[in-house]
Amino acid sequence: MRVDPLASLIDWIAAYGVFGLLAIGLAERFVPGLPSHAVLVAIGIAAVDGAWSVPVAIIVTTAGSFCGGLALYLLVRMWGERRSVRLLYRLGRLLGLSSARIDKTFTSFRERERTLIFASQLIPTVRLIAPAIAALIRADVGWFAGGTVLGIMGWNGLCIGAGYYAVTIAPGMSASGLAIKMLVLLIVVETLLALAWRIVAHCRSRAATPGRRS
Repeated sequence: MRVDPLASLIDWIAAYGVFGLLAIGLAERFVPGLPSHAVLVAIGIAAVDGAWSVPVAIIVTTAGSFCGGLALYLLVRMWGERRSVRLLYRLGRLLGLSSARIDKTFTSFRERERTLIFASQLIPTVRLIAPAIAALIRADVGWFAGGTVLGIMGWNGLCIGAGYYAVTIAPGMSASGLAIKMLVLLIVVETLLALAWRIVAHCRSRAATPGRRS
């Protein structure tokens, strides 16, 4: 008999209803190694069985995740830059992010703050440290709140919706098996988007070079 750990977790969440969804949304911000995409896909699967509706699942998990992100943002603002940077690098190591990756994210945030506050919530792992980076670069709290909520809602909606609709395509598949397939798909899509972004940025840089020289 095979054990599906995600299904067991979802059973626990379902036992607490809306409070369980809120708790798991909050936990994914502070529990290293908790695969948020996998949990969200499983939540979408549970919606098919009537544990909750898809809109309720998206709204409540978004609220929980945002509360966690806002708490991290405010904590970093209060702690000051030196201690917060040390905390960020330690958190990055726990999440498997190298110092170079964190430094690159810092640079990107400073150059395109408003866009990346939103977009960073669609990137696995990076989304967890994004509130801390936003605080360290003194991002406006209003822009941070708005962009983060929209980004989380996009991420949660994508994963929960994928879980919900995938059941109609592959009925009987375990939550864990489906979550692994979704992770592979997300990695492929994000890799292609990153390559497209670099190509566009390179083309813009080359196009702007003659103007700077003239």
